Amino acid sequence: MKRIKYLLITLILFTFTCMTRINAFSINASNSVYVNSNVAVTIDAKGLIGKFNITSSDESILAGSDSKWLEDETITMYFTAKSTGTATITITAADVSDAEGNEYTSSRSTTINVVKKTSTPSINVNPVYSKNNYLKGLSIDGYTLTPEFNKETLEYTVELEPGTELVNIIASLEDTSASLKGTGEVNVSEGINTLEVVVTAENGNERTYKITASVEEKDPIEVNLNNKNYRVVKKKELIELKEGYKETTVKINDFEIPAIYNEVTKVTLVGLKDEEGNVKLFSYDTKTGIYSEYKEFNFDLMNLYIHDTKDNKYKKATIKINDVEVTAYKLEGIDDYYLVYGTNTSTGYEGYYLYDTKENSIQRYDTTLLDKVTEEKDKYLTMVIVLSCVCFLTMLFLLIEVNKYNKKASN
Repeated sequence: MKRIKYLLITLILFTFTCMTRINAFSINASNSVYVNSNVAVTIDAKGLIGKFNITSSDESILAGSDSKWLEDETITMYFTAKSTGTATITITAADVSDAEGNEYTSSRSTTINVVKKTSTPSINVNPVYSKNNYLKGLSIDGYTLTPEFNKETLEYTVELEPGTELVNIIASLEDTSASLKGTGEVNVSEGINTLEVVVTAENGNERTYKITASVEEKDPIEVNLNNKNYRVVKKKELIELKEGYKETTVKINDFEIPAIYNEVTKVTLVGLKDEEGNVKLFSYDTKTGIYSEYKEFNFDLMNLYIHDTKDNKYKKATIKINDVEVTAYKLEGIDDYYLVYGTNTSTGYEGYYLYDTKENSIQRYDTTLLDKVTEEKDKYLTMVIVLSCVCFLTMLFLLIEVNKYNKKASN
């Protein structure tokens, strides 16, 4: 009877040496494996979020140290048993907090014994899962990828014919135990398309192959602004509908181009795409065919479309508002304030606004008051000049008379 009791106690202690579980997170792994096998390490980080460092005390025995970002989850990762010996796997909470945002610092470890395989296997050997997540082949039906496929190369490009809307991605696995997603027929649109094929090994590790597919545009409308090349956007799905605007179209080079129009400001916006595929809004003058970059800023509840004016009574300057360069006008003797010329997209008021560079605030600027002050200043300046002239002439006349009197007295 005593012997059975000792066996049960030994079995319980053995079970707890295989799993170390303290407080908020735990580590679970077999304590004995064979050389050339994989060690499955399960990390339970429920209730925690952050970076965990998983390290082996001896990479020559157990290889596979890594760092993982965990968010209230349980994961399994694998170490490879390289040679016989004993190594300790340690998980350290490097930059971790709990659900309440409190900093959490702790570590867990378990010791693994790596042995040579004998005729009688250890009862704790884990099943070995394949970690092969390579493709054997990758192509797009009817097209050639650049560069030529290599299982170690993860990024490819391909040029597709104008008007292409659907492509067929073909891929084959190097290891049939892995799984595959991202193949078959995939929709593409004009411009740059990023296509991804993901291979998941039997052990759960993923490898992503990326194809950048460019669909050429039919009869592109080229535009050059400030030495930068653009193309006019012909798909309305790429045009962002802004508040206060409605969808419309304009004719450019005999094409009906999608646009948006503000009835208050009478501004028509079209999309231009740069060479990197980025789409920006530009105002388009339907009479002159001139494009200009659209710069609209939100100040509290006011949306202001800032643009140039032909009025040259102020000195031009360039400033940044929300990291965007705009044309402004310098006020003499004032450093922190500039005038900008714009249109309120809600009220339609067009004129000068006073911009405070320190507070990033703006208000309507009444030039009438300034003009009146300037007129008054000019009037007083004229009066001062006239009075100065009168005083000068009077003094000159008195000097001449005094000189005449002195001459008569001497004679």
